[in-house]
Amino acid sequence: MISFENPIFLILIPIIYIIIKRYGKGSLLRSLEILLIIFALSGFHIVSFSDRINVFFLLDQSASIPSWEREKAISFIKESIKYKKSYDRVGIVSFGGDTNVEHDLSENIDLSSITGIKNPYFTNIEEAVNTVLGLKGKDTPARIVLLSDLQENAGKIENLFGKLKEEKVQIDIFPLNTSFYKEIGIEKIQNPEMVHLGQVFPVIIRIKSYGVKNAKLRIRFEGNLYTYELKDLKEDNIFSFSLTSQKTGLKEIEAEILSLDDTYKENNLYSSYVYVQGKPKILYLVGRGFSPIFPQALINQGWEIDFDYPKYEKISIIDNYQAVIIDNVPASDISLDKMDLIKRYVTEKGGTLLILGGDKSFSAGNYHGTPLEDILPVTLKPEQILKKSNVAIVIVLDASGSMGSYSGGEAKIELAKESSQLVIDLLEEKDYFGLIAFDHSYQWIVPLGPLSDKEKASSLIYKISPGGGTALYPPLKSAGEALLRVPLKSKHIIAITDGQTEGGDFYNLIRELAKNKITVSTIGIGEDANIPLLKDIATWGNGRFYHTWNIRNLPQLLLSETKALLRSNIVEKRFVPQANLEEKEELPPLEGYVLTSSRYPYPVLLSSPEGDPILAKGQFGLGQVIAFTSALKSYWGREWLSWNKLGSFFSQMLRESIPHQISEVQISIREEGGKGIINLIYTDKKGNYINFADLKYKVMDMEGREFSGNMIQKSAGNYEGTFPINGLGKYQITVYEKEKIITKVPWMFGNSPEFSSKKFNNNLAQKILSFTSGKLLSNPSDVFRRISYKDAERKNILPILLITSLILFLLELFLRRLKEIKEIILNLFGKVKITEDQEWYKEVERKILEEFKGSPSPSMLETVSLEMRARMFIAHLKEEERKKKEKK
Repeated sequence: MISFENPIFLILIPIIYIIIKRYGKGSLLRSLEILLIIFALSGFHIVSFSDRINVFFLLDQSASIPSWEREKAISFIKESIKYKKSYDRVGIVSFGGDTNVEHDLSENIDLSSITGIKNPYFTNIEEAVNTVLGLKGKDTPARIVLLSDLQENAGKIENLFGKLKEEKVQIDIFPLNTSFYKEIGIEKIQNPEMVHLGQVFPVIIRIKSYGVKNAKLRIRFEGNLYTYELKDLKEDNIFSFSLTSQKTGLKEIEAEILSLDDTYKENNLYSSYVYVQGKPKILYLVGRGFSPIFPQALINQGWEIDFDYPKYEKISIIDNYQAVIIDNVPASDISLDKMDLIKRYVTEKGGTLLILGGDKSFSAGNYHGTPLEDILPVTLKPEQILKKSNVAIVIVLDASGSMGSYSGGEAKIELAKESSQLVIDLLEEKDYFGLIAFDHSYQWIVPLGPLSDKEKASSLIYKISPGGGTALYPPLKSAGEALLRVPLKSKHIIAITDGQTEGGDFYNLIRELAKNKITVSTIGIGEDANIPLLKDIATWGNGRFYHTWNIRNLPQLLLSETKALLRSNIVEKRFVPQANLEEKEELPPLEGYVLTSSRYPYPVLLSSPEGDPILAKGQFGLGQVIAFTSALKSYWGREWLSWNKLGSFFSQMLRESIPHQISEVQISIREEGGKGIINLIYTDKKGNYINFADLKYKVMDMEGREFSGNMIQKSAGNYEGTFPINGLGKYQITVYEKEKIITKVPWMFGNSPEFSSKKFNNNLAQKILSFTSGKLLSNPSDVFRRISYKDAERKNILPILLITSLILFLLELFLRRLKEIKEIILNLFGKVKITEDQEWYKEVERKILEEFKGSPSPSMLETVSLEMRARMFIAHLKEEERKKKEKK
C-alpha cells in the first residue's frame, strides 16, 4: 500500500501530460524525472501492515499511591511482558504532576531502572497520555495500560477522547486501590492581606480530617506560640481566632496540626501572611570600626533600626525584621548556628540581607566555608591574585619534649622543620623571616631579617632538637618586639604547638600587637593542645586558627596560612565605581574594597575599573542578598558617608528586595488544577481601576527555580497569571510594572489533593473504557491480546526517488548529446589515422631519396620506377587535401 504525506503536490501531474503531448516520445525521460520529483514532494511512502502490538504502560507514581500498590503495579508489568511476542514493542511512562519517559517504545525493555517523577503532588493523566501520543508515531496504533487510582486533580483526560480515536489508541486500566487510612491536614488559612499596627484581625483555619478525631493545633506568630486542643473532629472543620500584630512589615502566620493517627506529615504545616503597615524594621549587626552615619541615613529614609552587638543575641528573633545588615563583622564573631539562622531567614523566610565590606568582612573576615559564603552573590576566590608588598613572618615553633614523639613513624619535630622549610621556599629575598623554637625557654634559631640566604636559614632550622616544657608567652612577646622594628607594613606571627602552655597575659600582649598591625595565627596539634586559648589568640590577633589531630597535616596548614598572608584580599586605591544600573547615578569615589569575583548568574551592579564586584545582588531561595564589598567607613568610604544620596541609594535597594505591597494592589494566590493562579486587582489612589497596565510577574521557589510571564487582564482592573507548582513549600511572587516592583509577597502550597483519602475512581474508568474500547485488566495475558487496528509501518523512499531522478537526468543529457559525442570520437580517430599515414609516407620518401643518392648513375628502369613512386606519393597527397576540404 502506498500513501502520501503532502498529496497537494499531486495536482502537478497534468504537467507531464502537457509535456508528452507537445514534445512527443522524445520527452518520456524528462516526464519520468518530473513524476519522481512530484512523488518526492508529495511525501510518497510505502506502507506495510503487521500484527505487532505496541503497548505503553502508564505508571501512576503520585503521592496517593501507597508503596505496596506501586510494587503490585510493577509486578503486573513484569508478568505481562512474559506474554509479548518477540516483535511486539513496549514503552513505560511514569506520571504524577509531571511525566518521565522511563523507556521509549522498543522490543526489549529493562524494568530494573524505573526512576520515578519529580512532582508526586498531583495526578495529571491528560499530560501522561499526551506524552504517549507524541512517542508512538503517526498512524501507529497503540494500547495504553493505565495503572492508577484515576484520582486526577490536574488536567482532564476527557479532553483527549477525540484525539485518541483519531490516533487509533485503546486504553486498558489496571486499577490501583488506595485503602482507607486516617489522615488530617490543614487545607487553608484565611486572614486579611493588610492591617494596621496594633489592629486585632481574624484568622480562619480550615482543617480536613479523615478518621482522625483528636489533634493539637499550634499557631506561631511574631515569636509567640499558641496551642489548642481539638476534639471530635469531622471531615470539614473550621477553627477561628484573632491575632494582634505588634511589629510592622510582612508577617508570617504559621499553623501546624499534630496527631498520632496521621498518615502523611507533609500537609501538617501551613503558612499565610499579613502585611502590617508601618515603618519597616532592620536588624543591624554592628562590627569592627562602626560608624553611625550610614544607619542614621537609613533612619532618615523611614527605617526603624535595632542594633545588635557581639554576641549578637537578637539573631534568635531574626524573623521579626524585614532586613538584616551585617556591617564588617568577621566570621569568628558569629557562631555557625547563628549563621545558619541567617541563611534560613533568607532562603526559607524570604528575608533580605545586606553585607557591608571592610577589613574584617568577606574573605578578609574569613567567610570561607561558612553558611554565609553559600548565599553570597560574589565568590570569595578572586579572579586576579594580588601579591602583597613584602612581608615579615615569624614562626614560633613548639620544640618541647612532646614534639619529639613519633606519629606515623616520623618524629613530630621533623615534620615541623619540613613545614618551616616550605615557608622559606615561598618567600622572596626582600621578605623578612625569623623562627623561634621554645620549650620552657626560647631561642631565636633564625634571627629576624631579610631572607637573603635561604640555605643558611634552612640549615639552622634542621639543628632544632626537642626537650623541656611549654611556655608560649615569652617567645610571642619576643617575636612581637622584633617585628615592631621591621620597616614593613605586613607583619605576622604563626604559633605552632601541641600542648598546654604556661600562663601569661596573652590578652593584653596580643591586643597590643594588633594595635601595631601585627597579626597572630595559631595552629594546634593533637588532643593536648590548649584549643580555647589558641582560638582566643587568633581572634584577638586578627589571625586564623587551625587545628589538626594528625601532625602530617601540618605542612599543608602552614602552607595555606603562608599563602593567605602573601596574597592580598584587599585593594586600597582611589577609584570611582562603574555603574551597571538602569538609572545612571553620579557616584562618589571609594578608596578600597575586599577583592572578590562575580558569581554566575547574579548581576554586578557596581564594579571597579578592573571589573571586580563592588555591589552585587542575588536571589537565594525566597530571599535576596546584597553584597557591598567596599566599606562605609572613613578609611574606604569617606566621601560616600558625606554623600547626600547615601540613604536613598541603599534604602531603595532594600525596599525593592523585602516583601512588600502597595495599598493600590490587592493580590491573592491559589492552587487550581496543579497550577498556581495569581489574581491581582489594580487601582489608583482614588479607587479607580487601572486598565491595560503592562504587568509582568516572576515566581521563585525554595529550590531557586524561576518562572516568569505576563499578567493577562481578565476584567476591569483585574489581572491574572499562572505558574507551575513543582512541589510543597513556599514561593515568592513578584509583580512588576515597567520594571518597577509593585508587590512582592510569599505564598505557601502546603496541602496537596493527593493526601485526601479516596478510592479508585470507577466512574472515570467506565468513561475511558467505553470510549476507547478498552478493558479493565486483572490477567497479565490480556495486555498483548490482538488489537483491532493493524500496525502500519511506513517506509520513506524519498532518497530513492531523488537519486533515480538524478540518474535519469544524466541519462537524458547523455542521449541528447550522443551525435556530438560520436563526431568528437570520429574526428579524434581521423586525426590519429592521418598522422599515422603522414609518418608512413615520410618514411617512404626518405628511403627513395637515399636509394637515389646511393646510385651514381641510375638505369632507365630505375628512373622510371622512381618516377612512378613519386607520382603515387603526389596522388596520395592530393587525396588527403580533398578530404580535408570536404570536412570543412
